[in-house]
Amino acid sequence: DPPPPTHPSYTLTPYDRHLMAKHSSVYPTSEELEAVQVIISHVECALKAVSDTLDEKPAAEETPEAESPEAAERVLRGVMRVGLVAKGLLLTGDLDLELVLLCAHKPTGALLGRVGELLDQQLQVVTKDKYQVIQSPEQASIVVKSTKTLVFTLTIHLTSPLIRTEQEAPPNTQTVVDPPDVLDRQKCLTALASLRHAKWFQAKVNDLKSAVIVIRVMRDLCKRVPAWAPLSGWPLELLVEKSIRTYERPMEVGEAFRRVLECIASGILLEGGPGIKDPCERESTDAIGHLEPQQREELTASAQHALRLSAFRQLHKVLGMDIVPVRPQRSVPNEPMLAPAQIELSGPLKTPVKRAFPEMENPADDRQLNSKQRKFLKFQKHNRFDRKSFSDDLCMNAVMRLNQYKPGLDYRLVSQVGPVHEPVFTMAVDLNSTTYEATGPSKRVAKLNVATKVLQELGLPTGSETKPSEGLVEGEGSKAAGSASIASAAGSEDGVAGPILTKHGKNPVMELNEKRRSLKYELSAETGGSHEKCFIMEVEVDGQKFKGRGSNKKEAKSYAALAALEKLFPDSAGGASAFSKDFPKKKVTYTDMVGYKDGVLYPDLVG
Repeated sequence: DPPPPTHPSYTLTPYDRHLMAKHSSVYPTSEELEAVQVIISHVECALKAVSDTLDEKPAAEETPEAESPEAAERVLRGVMRVGLVAKGLLLTGDLDLELVLLCAHKPTGALLGRVGELLDQQLQVVTKDKYQVIQSPEQASIVVKSTKTLVFTLTIHLTSPLIRTEQEAPPNTQTVVDPPDVLDRQKCLTALASLRHAKWFQAKVNDLKSAVIVIRVMRDLCKRVPAWAPLSGWPLELLVEKSIRTYERPMEVGEAFRRVLECIASGILLEGGPGIKDPCERESTDAIGHLEPQQREELTASAQHALRLSAFRQLHKVLGMDIVPVRPQRSVPNEPMLAPAQIELSGPLKTPVKRAFPEMENPADDRQLNSKQRKFLKFQKHNRFDRKSFSDDLCMNAVMRLNQYKPGLDYRLVSQVGPVHEPVFTMAVDLNSTTYEATGPSKRVAKLNVATKVLQELGLPTGSETKPSEGLVEGEGSKAAGSASIASAAGSEDGVAGPILTKHGKNPVMELNEKRRSLKYELSAETGGSHEKCFIMEVEVDGQKFKGRGSNKKEAKSYAALAALEKLFPDSAGGASAFSKDFPKKKVTYTDMVGYKDGVLYPDLVG
């Protein structure tokens, strides 16, 4: 199997980076993995042919009596991969491979010799590669060696399930006499145990996160450090699986490796400790029962020392490698940070101009156009992004429109006349050697009026500051309509609509209610769309009906009351300049609160 993909360096901890770097260095190369696959496939294919050859019988022996189930049973029942090959724990430099050949009966020396001879013959038929077949009855196995550059040793262990069945049989069961050349019973039991270990590993460890990587790194540790050598093999696999599975959540490789070291350092291997139970045995068996007391103490002390090194960021010493530096992040070339310029740059810092689209002679025929040109032509046809001229923007007042037409105009105050409560300001502006003047109740309104006057002289749109229907009063309320339009202009220039007030600073509805009680206002009409409503309110006073328009009912009601006050009580309502929607507030300063007199500060004087 290929090595697991590593995460980007910025998501890995220092422990993860070192573990993954070590794992990459000990993982077999592609050439080694390919050579392992080749020798195993060749031997498995040859053993299948050997099994077929052993089951063939001469024609004279083929009788109906020989068709019983016992006679039809194959001599060789199957071949399975075990050890490092089945578990996927091979490291670079591992040249010893294992297979288990199951026999229908107890394997004998004669059967081993027969299988060895036929295997040598079938390998020459299956492949042109040269292999050396060695029979080893003492070890109950057949050894196949490759003769290539990478000399792999493949050991085929012969065994049978009958050996374990006989061991578990009741005492009173009749025993069967074994052939004199039966293979060593303990070797056959060990082969059966390795088969159970491979099945357990595939079921329990392969899907456990980080377990396989940690076992590979721990196997390298057992090879390098003599104190760890007694733990290699099946006990190491059980220890890693138990340490990782008993944790409450999945762990990355660095954390899982520390977890295994912590379990060993806690004394799990010491005498009197819990030990490691072998899950593949029916009886309660300690998988580390073969360890001596001195070996247990050395393993525990070595794990504690490794944890201390890890705590001081020296995990690379535990793994026997150089320190892995943090991979630098992708850097952007150091370019000068230029502030956005308001004028076009020149020289080497000038921004290159985008290439314009070529002129299309025949836009109707777009077969020769690329995707960008078709998209550009599509937007041209639909006019999606047509920029509006300044004359189409209804949100601009006269001052803004004139400034867009002629930026940088200088408005100046010419004069200020009238009483303090009702001043009249005169503003002037020069344009094209001509001076324009206009008056207003405030400097802002006068500035707005002079800008309107200039736009009218130039024949440009002025931009109405109020809605056509807003503030208009039907009947004889034209004077109030004029005053309301002036008030609306002042309010819109300030950006905030003020209240509609009378000369005395009261709401028209309240002042009319003081003179005539229990008046009833009714909605006469409602016009306009949802975005621009116009309401008309009507009120009857002394037998006369007065109407007022506004953008909402409250405003229309105020204008109706204003029309009634103007008609029936002119002295109370005042002139056109008496009504305003906006009264500019005077800013109160500290000097207004305490007062000055002849350059001397008098706290008690309110000036």
